[in-house]
Amino acid sequence: MKTARMLRGVALLVGSLVFTACDEGLQVRFAEPFPAQAADLLEFPARHQAVYTADDSTTSVCIGRTAVWRQELRNMTFKRDSLHHVRADTTYAENGQLHYLKLMDDGLVRDSWLATDTLFSLRGADAGKLRRFQGRYYLNERDTDADNWRVQRLEIDGPHLSWQKFGTDTLRLLALDAATIRYRRENGALTSILLTPASGAQTRRVGRYAGLWETRGEYTRRR
Repeated sequence: MKTARMLRGVALLVGSLVFTACDEGLQVRFAEPFPAQAADLLEFPARHQAVYTADDSTTSVCIGRTAVWRQELRNMTFKRDSLHHVRADTTYAENGQLHYLKLMDDGLVRDSWLATDTLFSLRGADAGKLRRFQGRYYLNERDTDADNWRVQRLEIDGPHLSWQKFGTDTLRLLALDAATIRYRRENGALTSILLTPASGAQTRRVGRYAGLWETRGEYTRRR
């Protein structure tokens, strides 16, 4: 308990930095779940439910039956004299999160924990819509501030998984049918883009043009 109190201030600082980094700036959203022509899936097929790990082994994407979440091993170091009561490797719990303290040879203490972030869920008040098109999974989540949708996608090729988000490169958007793009400006500045692909041809263009999708991580199936 004493260790948890001493580290709480640092943990709050890290949390504020994480939330600051999540500011997306220019937003690209879809007017309807994508693709419009595909049926909703009730769960991920069993063949793709697994843990996929990055090459550095510190980050994983986990696909369950009705959710996708990301795990990341995080570390912080402190001077040992700030935790003078810690005399051996130990663990402590903070807000339900298990931390592991490791005494280092250079007078430092390393604090390690496994952070978990839900990327998508088919359950709960904010349940999304899961659809499959051209061999890829599209993860649709309703925007909390407007009646439109954020879209991510997962591309699985054998044991390899690519986690992707729709990019904000306005030049690449010129590859789409102009009728499917709505720009919103405030005080002369472009603030958001709304995509409305309706026909089969428009939908296929959005899905097939790889330059529209930014890879956020690549992973290999572990189990």
